[in-house]
Amino acid sequence: SDYPRPNVAVDIAVLTVAAGAVHVVVQRHPDSGRVALPGRFVRERRSVTDTVREVLELKLGLSPDHVHPHLLAVFSDPDRDPRGWTISIAHAVAQPASALTDVVGELAPLDVDGRLASGERLLYDHDEIIASATDNLRERYEDRPDPDGLLPEPYTLSDLRELLEAILGRRLMRDSFNRRVQPLLEPKVDEMGVPET
Repeated sequence: SDYPRPNVAVDIAVLTVAAGAVHVVVQRHPDSGRVALPGRFVRERRSVTDTVREVLELKLGLSPDHVHPHLLAVFSDPDRDPRGWTISIAHAVAQPASALTDVVGELAPLDVDGRLASGERLLYDHDEIIASATDNLRERYEDRPDPDGLLPEPYTLSDLRELLEAILGRRLMRDSFNRRVQPLLEPKVDEMGVPET
């Protein structure tokens, strides 16, 4: 009790790909009308894991049993929150757009730098959290076909290329992309061993 203690919060960047662009779920602050990531202070005697589940269920309306966020980074600038000294334990999750039809919030498109395409700034340092989450998503998709299951199966090489172009923010040459990715994929076949179309 002789030392000041920071507030500890959990903020979650929920990413998806829709209409050829990466989107993030944001929510409008009821007082200021500005957008922020969904988050929550860690309550007394609650763990960070408990708080992540509470944000998913209570703030986003998502089933915490079917969403698997991962730790993104700790944001600890003492001036990041004007309400007081607050450390954010930021998490990220990628979901197919079809899983977010009833999510609480807005799906906001991002530009290639991981900022809101509208140019609107988020509260606190949430712009930095989203940029970090976008970079993390790109790293995961750089050498694996669809690690977060954003595409419904079965999907084609063209579907996968379009997804990766949206995530990476650049065009991919079809032939070289196909040569690089095809060995990583297993064709879907029916019970007779015939490839599905």
